[in-house]
Amino acid sequence: MKITCMESDYAHIGYVYLQPPSEKISHQTNFKLNQSIDNSQIQIPFERKPELGTYLDNMTMLPYSFRSGYVQEKFETEYGVDFDNSGYITGYEIGLSPTKFIKLIESRSYRLYESAWQNQTCHIFLFDEYDSVFSENNIICPMNQKDDAYLIIQFVEPAALGVTFYPSEEKKIALIKGLISAKPELYPLSYLLKPDFELIEDK
Repeated sequence: MKITCMESDYAHIGYVYLQPPSEKISHQTNFKLNQSIDNSQIQIPFERKPELGTYLDNMTMLPYSFRSGYVQEKFETEYGVDFDNSGYITGYEIGLSPTKFIKLIESRSYRLYESAWQNQTCHIFLFDEYDSVFSENNIICPMNQKDDAYLIIQFVEPAALGVTFYPSEEKKIALIKGLISAKPELYPLSYLLKPDFELIEDK
């Protein structure tokens, strides 16, 4: 999976490509990342974990899709989110510092699980540490009406991210913590399991 982190004097922003990029992306050198982490540590572990399906059953499911909530402004997102025509998310921007990025790589927090859930085989990709993804306060949100792709999200208060809204516009911010997919043609395992991490310096 391709995940980038841009280090600048103004903000630290990353981009997570949930699907293989449809357009060729200009290659960025990993020199900055290789200065901070040994290349042998850059892995995406894969594990079959049947009990995760039971855990997902016990999580709260939002009654609307992520895109409808996003478009109807039921919540905010940290930065931008990209959708295809069917409401599947192709990628999203995220606040991501180089320190956090390197920590997630070193701890192998970016990982993939396989489990059975809702009478189908699903794959669960984690974008944060295990306990932060499978927190009892997190929520599952469908991507559309097709019951084959979901997000695990955490709702946080804007102040926790240093964001201020007018009181009449106050909404929680949805942070994407995990991807649940039973749609291998859109979220292929060969892509999810191939680490393509880039730390880019923009100064």
